Amino acid sequence: MAKSKEEMLKDKFAELDTNGDGNLDFEELKDLLLRGNPNFKSNEVMKLYKKCDLNGDGKISFEEFLKYIYGKDVKDGKLEDDSEKDWAPCQMPFEAFCAHGHKDMEGKEFAKFCKDCHLIGKGMAKTDIDLIFAKVVPKGKRRMEFEQFKQACRHIALKRNDMKCNNDMQIIVENSHGPELHGTKQDAVRFYDDKSTFTGAAACNKAFDGVDDTHGGDRHAAQQEQAKAELEGGKEDPALWEGVESVFNAFAGPGAELDGRELLKLALDCKLLGSSYAKTDVDLSFSKVARKAKKINFEMFKDVVRDMATKKKKEVSEIQRIVADSGGPQMHGATKTEYSLFHDDKSTYTGAHTEDHKDGRHEQLSAAHAAATGADEGERPWDACLEVFVKFAGEDGLDNREFAKFCKDAKLIDKQFEMAQVDLCFTTCVPKGKRKLDADMFCQAIREIAGKKKVPIHQVQGAVSQCEGPIIKGTEGASKFHDDKSLYTGSHTDK
Repeated sequence: MAKSKEEMLKDKFAELDTNGDGNLDFEELKDLLLRGNPNFKSNEVMKLYKKCDLNGDGKISFEEFLKYIYGKDVKDGKLEDDSEKDWAPCQMPFEAFCAHGHKDMEGKEFAKFCKDCHLIGKGMAKTDIDLIFAKVVPKGKRRMEFEQFKQACRHIALKRNDMKCNNDMQIIVENSHGPELHGTKQDAVRFYDDKSTFTGAAACNKAFDGVDDTHGGDRHAAQQEQAKAELEGGKEDPALWEGVESVFNAFAGPGAELDGRELLKLALDCKLLGSSYAKTDVDLSFSKVARKAKKINFEMFKDVVRDMATKKKKEVSEIQRIVADSGGPQMHGATKTEYSLFHDDKSTYTGAHTEDHKDGRHEQLSAAHAAATGADEGERPWDACLEVFVKFAGEDGLDNREFAKFCKDAKLIDKQFEMAQVDLCFTTCVPKGKRKLDADMFCQAIREIAGKKKVPIHQVQGAVSQCEGPIIKGTEGASKFHDDKSLYTGSHTDK
């Protein structure tokens, strides 16, 4: 069996007792302290020696040594005292705090024992719990057996200021009822804790406190009866139900039943909706009467009328009369379309649609555009311009990107003809399905540009003919590693 802490201290004490007389003299104690701290001075060792030498005989016995360490009298080098009784009654509470099926406890179980037995305080701190556990449990072990538990109880008795002997601790252990279990308190729930709200079989279940056979019977049935009484409470006119039924059949159709959508239309067409009865109330009335059914018949519709009267705070006969005098479903035509400029203004029509107004507007627009961009008397020969065209277009024509570069390099871009208008000019001159300008289209584009600039065509022709072709721009500025041949290495040095 593993040695206790006191037994281990006693062996160490005997090892330090070099002369074997069972006591430590000044030199032996000094040797012990200097091993732990070489900086100890002789006067400090003497002060400690006098404190340990309780009887003043000039020697320190093992009992005096333990008494100085633990602060209370000990017997035979242990923590027992004459007040101790049989520890057998303490074994059952000890095992109650152990994990299920175990005969020894862990540190956390020992901490719960100290907490549940209210041992913390009056000289016993929370940090002392782990210290005491480490003192009594042998090195390398993690669980405390009953013998070690007894020793831990003695340590607690030494720590506590209100315990005069170990028997006080034994009494506390014997009176312990085991670990205290604390669960989360459930919040009050109205439909669970208020037994008056129980219905059906639960209302007569004697397993619930406060519920018995005289609880009140079927609460749901009672509510249904109350609702029915409220519906039938208003004054009705039996003679009006015939007219109401004819209107109902007009809305219901051949099946003589209404669904929720048709009931809403009836309420709208009969003008039954108002501040006290909204569209949402129609759905509520339908659900209340139909329950799980998808349609209601005329008998159910009577209950809907009664519910409408209750919510609108009117007599049932008044709702009957409104429905009977409504005349049935109202047929609504299509919503009138708003005015549309491009649909209603026939002067904006083009192409085949112009046959409706026969004003030839499309032809007029085409003729005006041709006149604005056509050849004029001041137009010069196109040979010089076409040479420039070939420089930019090559043999396959001028695409949109190349046309934009031509306009830029020929210096045709100004405030009257900006870059944003280049694409529009290109699109205007290129027929649908084509992507490049040929020579004839190029000439037409020059005319378009002259029209945009509001200048004679020959003026634009002159600007084009002066262009020497595409302007090629390379990177400007010297490059040290390219232009300085003295920096070349390898095969480049001979070039």
